[in-house]
Amino acid sequence: MSNVLKKCFPVFLLLQCLAFGVLAADQVQIRADAPTSYEVVEGDTLWDIAGRFLEDPWLWPEVWELNPQIENPHLIYPGDVVEVQYSTDGPLLTLRRGGSGVPDADGLRTVRLSPQIRRESLSSAIPAIPLDRISSFLSRNVVISESELNNAPYLFGNRSGKLFGSNDDVVYAKGDWDSSVFSYDIVRGGSTYLDPETGSEIGIEGQIIGSATIIERDGQNATLTITNLIAEARDGDRFIAEAGSSIEPNYFPQPPSFDVDADILDIMTGRSIGNQYDTIVINKGSSDRLRIGDLVALQKPEILIEDNYGEATLGEKFKRAVGLSEDHIETFSGEIFASVLIYRVFDNTSFGIILNSDDVVRRDDKVVTP
Repeated sequence: MSNVLKKCFPVFLLLQCLAFGVLAADQVQIRADAPTSYEVVEGDTLWDIAGRFLEDPWLWPEVWELNPQIENPHLIYPGDVVEVQYSTDGPLLTLRRGGSGVPDADGLRTVRLSPQIRRESLSSAIPAIPLDRISSFLSRNVVISESELNNAPYLFGNRSGKLFGSNDDVVYAKGDWDSSVFSYDIVRGGSTYLDPETGSEIGIEGQIIGSATIIERDGQNATLTITNLIAEARDGDRFIAEAGSSIEPNYFPQPPSFDVDADILDIMTGRSIGNQYDTIVINKGSSDRLRIGDLVALQKPEILIEDNYGEATLGEKFKRAVGLSEDHIETFSGEIFASVLIYRVFDNTSFGIILNSDDVVRRDDKVVTP
């Protein structure tokens, strides 16, 4: 940070507080170690850049909208320069285009953004999220009801007569087929998810073990070719219409517009704890208004602290001593410590990938709005 900006920063902050109050200033917090400017390089994402400037990267769109120069995250390219500035509207992140132009005092080139065609492929624009880094960690599994799984078409043999099917094998299956669907996921029943409060069944994890394509159908009987197996296909495996994740690389994660209060049903690691890039299963879905691309946070359990210094009657002290009263126990909110991107959504459940975390994730952590 330049000496001039260091001197001006307290003045800018004071003006913001006077004009908009402390709450407005708190909405978008610039990191104490934020650079005054940053040149975009190949491999950057908007999430990375936002994290360099802002305490809460997901607030990037709010700052973005205040700056008319940055019109679209799809149109930031390597060589462009992002700067932090301050005005009576609060902190701004402004853009200086790279490429040709007249160098300024800092040696940076500014391009006049007059209406013209920028002859550069949109594919070279930086993405919003690090999809290339997280895609291999995204689970293709589904959550379906027990009846839906049991009523799905099932595999009962293969042309080669082998006990298990492998890639490129032709297999036989039976069931009620949708005449408009030709691509299927091969599914095997896994964990049963129960509602943490009622104990009722929410759904069954459908483990995707491969893909299949219809060759021909004859009533309920069908012949399919299987591909992309991650486990050997066997008799009794089910077929459901293929459904993939629709996360777009240029979608910038944003929190839901409503309060989320959800529980973790599972950590899909086979372990009791999770960490960055692990998938968690939560007990909220499309029926709760969650959508693919929503950003939620993880919060540690509530903290209970005994207050033994407050005034209490003799009777109350006795009740406390024998464990009959908890009036002296105060409850405090747990720490918010992780960001989670929702990438698959079902009726009553969702899959989310942990983008970053300051601690290990456990099943008793809560899922909340950041």
